[in-house]
Amino acid sequence: MSTELKTIRNTGTKGAELQITQFWGGKERGVMVQLTQGFGTIINMDEPGFISLTIEDAYKVCIELMKWIKTITHEKAEDLEAVIKEKHELKNTIIQEAVECERFIADLKIIEIPVRLLK
Repeated sequence: MSTELKTIRNTGTKGAELQITQFWGGKERGVMVQLTQGFGTIINMDEPGFISLTIEDAYKVCIELMKWIKTITHEKAEDLEAVIKEKHELKNTIIQEAVECERFIADLKIIEIPVRLLK
């Protein structure tokens, strides 16, 4: 007997469902989990791809996936930090240019250049 644990929609490159199913793998393997995804294999498009894992296998896969997630999120964080730094530098440049513009306008008022000469 099997138990459907979860269906995750829109996964992988094709947007397929990923179904997680628990089942009995026999005395030797005990409770197992099956991950089923996709629209089939190259040989038979009606047959979805799947893997079956023991508890120990699932644990090992989880550890490796967590390492991968940590690596990817660290890389993304570094990319975001670079973007934030770049935007901060741009903000400082814009602020500096605004201040210079205000000073220029103030200098024009001080020397009282007629507006018609600026056109």
